[in-house]
Amino acid sequence: MPRIASLLYSCLSALQCIIVSGQVTDDATTSSEALYDYIVAGAGPAGIVVAQRFAETGASVLLLERGGPSTFATGGNLTVPWNHTATIYDVPGYGHQLNFIPSASVAWCSDTPGLAGCILGGGSVVNGLQWIKPTTWDFDGFPAGWKWDDVAPATARVFERNPGTSLASADGKYYDQAVYQTLTKQLAPYGWKEVDSTKEPDAKVKTYNHPADNVLGGLRSGPVRTYLPLAEAKENFKLRLNTKVIRAVRTNATITGVEVEDASGSREIIRLSQGGRVVLSAGAMSTPRLLFNSGIGPADQLRVVQQSKTANVTLPDEAQWINLPVGKNIQDHPLFRLVWNVTDPGLNKLTSLSTAQVLNPSAENVALFAKGSGPLVQGSVRMVLWDKMTNQDGSVRYIESMSFTRANGTVLIGATLTHGADSRGELGIHPNGTTYFIKNPLLQTAGDKEAVSSFFQLLLDYARGPDSVLEFSSRGRNATVEDMWAGGWDSARHFVGSAKLGTDDGRQSAGSAVVDVDTKVYGTDNLFVIDASVIPTLPTGNSMAITMVVAERAVERILALDKTKQ
Repeated sequence: MPRIASLLYSCLSALQCIIVSGQVTDDATTSSEALYDYIVAGAGPAGIVVAQRFAETGASVLLLERGGPSTFATGGNLTVPWNHTATIYDVPGYGHQLNFIPSASVAWCSDTPGLAGCILGGGSVVNGLQWIKPTTWDFDGFPAGWKWDDVAPATARVFERNPGTSLASADGKYYDQAVYQTLTKQLAPYGWKEVDSTKEPDAKVKTYNHPADNVLGGLRSGPVRTYLPLAEAKENFKLRLNTKVIRAVRTNATITGVEVEDASGSREIIRLSQGGRVVLSAGAMSTPRLLFNSGIGPADQLRVVQQSKTANVTLPDEAQWINLPVGKNIQDHPLFRLVWNVTDPGLNKLTSLSTAQVLNPSAENVALFAKGSGPLVQGSVRMVLWDKMTNQDGSVRYIESMSFTRANGTVLIGATLTHGADSRGELGIHPNGTTYFIKNPLLQTAGDKEAVSSFFQLLLDYARGPDSVLEFSSRGRNATVEDMWAGGWDSARHFVGSAKLGTDDGRQSAGSAVVDVDTKVYGTDNLFVIDASVIPTLPTGNSMAITMVVAERAVERILALDKTKQ
């Protein structure tokens, strides 16, 4: 069938098809829904914020999520066996335990190279609940218009609505604090100090704190609780679950809608109103897929989609492809799980709640949870450490360490290399539509490895000190930096940068940016990306809070664009 550059043409035959804006898509039907001013693809930490803020302007907004409900309030039915009004995603104490719950597997994306949430709330309902306020320097790598002074109002809005807490228990008590007490004693001789990370977000050199957990009223907080209900109260807002966005439908620079697929595999085209906008908020590992499927990205990746026999995606004509470095700047925090034995006679019987005790809690802890108190309303992390490493060449990198325990008599320090790390990877797409790492983003440079080794040496020096209460689990006081490296590393699942924001248009030979300062995809009129994929450099802390801040700031800029049109 020839391609026809018209708005809509549908044909009825044994095979139903729709021709939309010059593209043929088999097995797709035209949606009978009303046209929308904004279509947001992905109901995660960015997408929910974006959709709610657009909805409060009175514009018609459709929020699409490929997964199903999560919390009990949203219709989630994976309730815990000891409380019929709380799902496994509601209970803060389950944060790091979800991997041990078989039914939780429905929340994980099946087509990304690292763990990601494909459920209402995305990563905000399956993460470890760390709610870390961005530092002022986290925006140094952003272009003008996105520096700290520019984003400070957006940060204030996020934390006013979604404050988080370092003391989650309603009775004012900290529970299960053996790790905190042990590490405090270990660090005290070396000048480390305790801070409140939300009140002092820039205090990141030899400091530690009680974790700032994303908890509200004894339940997991986040945009599903703090933004989504406000959107759902608006008649001009609609949420569709179990609806996977396949691509943005476009002719040349103009987006006319999105193609989606429901749980049964049926496809349809949902259309934009005149002057409407599509926002991709599927996350740093899935938004690139949507761009590739829309004919946007490196030509070699677009050809994979074009030639695929299984993904059933029809690209625009090759002359309409937009050559942008999608996937080429992806970064992540490498995570080292360092296990230490407690040697102090007064502390070496250190105990903490085990996974079994969290998943099958005592009657006492169940009763406390019902009152918004006890260990189950806390996340799993018991202390967060911060420090700054300066390499021989003068470059600076930050270290974040989330500490807890997995076995009695031990402390697990989960050390991550964060802001300043310069390793980058590349994301590509397989013919079946799954994304993968062409190049792994972790520890690709000598400078990153030097910073990690320096931190390892610091911990070993402390462990050899006269007042040490810890020794490394491998070879004790004889342990070396090489022994610590031997344990390997993993992804902290804090992916950013795969659709980088910047002023250097990626269509040019030296350009690295995929979206401009308004988060609009270069070469398009009305396609935007708002999620962690636009963050150009690694944040100092976990990526959840900064992603929501970016969403608030991006909406500001887009609404300002709308005003200039009026």
